[in-house]
Amino acid sequence: MIITLLAATASAETVTVTGVDDNGEMGIYNIAGQNYWWMCIEPGTPALNATISAESMSLLDGWDQQNLERLNIYQSDLSLYTTVIPKQVAVMSYVLDTYLPWSTLAGASGRFIEQDNSSASYGNNETFYNSMMAIQNFLAETHGKAVKSDFTNMSDYLDYFASLGTPVGDARSLMFQNMLTDVAAKDGANFFDTYTAQHGYLVINTLFAEAAPENWQDGLMIYSLAPVPEPGGAVLIACCGIVWMLRRRRFARA
Repeated sequence: MIITLLAATASAETVTVTGVDDNGEMGIYNIAGQNYWWMCIEPGTPALNATISAESMSLLDGWDQQNLERLNIYQSDLSLYTTVIPKQVAVMSYVLDTYLPWSTLAGASGRFIEQDNSSASYGNNETFYNSMMAIQNFLAETHGKAVKSDFTNMSDYLDYFASLGTPVGDARSLMFQNMLTDVAAKDGANFFDTYTAQHGYLVINTLFAEAAPENWQDGLMIYSLAPVPEPGGAVLIACCGIVWMLRRRRFARA
């Protein structure tokens, strides 16, 4: 088994990333000599072979940090830090845990990178690619709804694949719709009030204004096979596969 060891510290840690291959929505980055998957949420993904840097922090701490305008939404109503952010983080963690399962999709060694990572394959009608793209859809929609806390009604979530009319589009749309139905039902039963992420998730970001050229650096990554411990010193975590989710503005698919 290939094991990558990363240090989890109480403070933000600088991460350097180089673009390897992508289709504009998901792709491969090289981090410290190893390749990892990413899925974008908003535009500005770095060009191939370009190198970027960002700071890493917990998903909970980083969910308001994607740009200054987003941060101002939460700073203007501090109650959102105890209501909306914990709820959205719980929902997003559940979707990642459930629809990108390490047990069946991460490969023999537990590393997602064992999947074919050529961008020419991303349109294949295969469970791994369909899962990545359906979750990217869900992540983009969740990120775009800064103050949403009621997930019993998911009618405000746009299905990017519903109108494609292809086997791949239909498969990804069905998976996305299953996510919406699943999340709505669980929220109706107050499931997310006590949900604990099954794996570790971190945010990487650099805090700029939304229109700043550097704004694309924000993202979310799957960090470990188990929840990341509370900050408190340099703790080494066995990390068997990382998925990078870089920011991408929501847009309508044709």
